[in-house]
Amino acid sequence: MRDHLQGLIPMLLKFIHDLKNDEKVQRAFSENPKKAMKQAGLSARQQSVFNSRNRQRILNAMLDELSQSPIIGTWVYPDINLLSIKPSSGSQGQTLQVTLTGQWFTVPMTANIENNTQKVPITIQSVTGAGEEKSQATGSLVLPASLPTGPYTVRVTSDTKTSSTLSMGFTVKASSESKTPAGTKKAPASKTSGAKKTPTRGARGKTPKK
Repeated sequence: MRDHLQGLIPMLLKFIHDLKNDEKVQRAFSENPKKAMKQAGLSARQQSVFNSRNRQRILNAMLDELSQSPIIGTWVYPDINLLSIKPSSGSQGQTLQVTLTGQWFTVPMTANIENNTQKVPITIQSVTGAGEEKSQATGSLVLPASLPTGPYTVRVTSDTKTSSTLSMGFTVKASSESKTPAGTKKAPASKTSGAKKTPTRGARGKTPKK
């Protein structure tokens, strides 16, 4: 079991550990440092970092190795986590600028809204707070005019293909055009009936006497 796990432990970290605790490695290194590092499986880059004797550079290199280790990396960086999307709704045919808020976002990352039959991508434009407990991403969401209305799940996926979802986090509404009934007829204008003139009763002329 130990031999199996040994291949998964970051090489630079292992070499430094062995150099401190293993007398055979110490002896080999004192006789021929380059040969000892090569036998330990260090790459040319790892050897260069170690030979620099730069504490910060060595520490950064080890942290980088840890983040990529299959058994240690998941402990160093928690999985991506989506908490909210704003706005949380849009209409058919609309293009929206959306903001995704969550934790441990990565660069790159992908996002989309989806249901059982539809999947619409969110084009990520910027990510702030990548790898941090408070992360935010902005992007563009184009809603096709024919997209079915209703609730959609929002999904974000990290660069390591882990994902987080917000169930029913986004709602697609009917466009304003589809709400207007087609061919609505105007009620005909009612004709104004003219009031009949009341004839003026003039005084009847007297018949002249013959």
